[in-house]
Amino acid sequence: HCWKHGGHGTQTFLQVTENSCNPGFVVMGQKVGKEKLMEYIANFGFGKKTGIELPGETKGSVKTTSDKLWSGRSKPTISIGQEISVSAIQMVQALTSFTNDGTPVKLSLISHIDDKSGNTTYKHQIQYLDPIISPSTAKYMLSCMETTAKKGTGTRALLGDVSIGVKTGTAQMLDPEKGGYSTEDFISNCVAVFPIDNPQIILYIVITKAKGETYAGRIVAPVIGEAADVT
Repeated sequence: HCWKHGGHGTQTFLQVTENSCNPGFVVMGQKVGKEKLMEYIANFGFGKKTGIELPGETKGSVKTTSDKLWSGRSKPTISIGQEISVSAIQMVQALTSFTNDGTPVKLSLISHIDDKSGNTTYKHQIQYLDPIISPSTAKYMLSCMETTAKKGTGTRALLGDVSIGVKTGTAQMLDPEKGGYSTEDFISNCVAVFPIDNPQIILYIVITKAKGETYAGRIVAPVIGEAADVT
């Protein structure tokens, strides 16, 4: 079901993104072969560790089309962000492909290392990974995120004089006791890129098990806006 009662009607890709419309993403997912869909998910780095300098990094959970848990509803469900789990680090690294003409950047926490005398013994050099999408596609995705911020589900993240692009997402969490998805617990998240015309910063904020309001555009986008303004 779409979050909007009565649905949005016929939409372009831009409008589907702007409105965060699940039925639209399902239709798009159905137009892509399941092998191709999962290939792109892997190319974006989901299902494997980024290799960032942190202990205990998770690789998330991404099934394959030959997995025994793969079903006829897996492809449309994955198209709206369920039946899959990813880390915040993976999400940010995937977004760097939008900000670097389709080529993601390997993430690092280390800028430089100095010895006890203050001499720099190591300075981080940017490492680019394999290109995933074309520069034109990356630019178009950023434009979709900018439209989402200007008049879609991310308007509460808008900055006054700095262009920003956002994408919101609200997903049901698994119910470990009853099985399946919970009707009460949600993951509400929002990612932002700014300035949109010369991306420098990516922010990703997640709120889990929010009480009362759960839509990310209402509870996470404002936090993104405040954090971005401070940044």
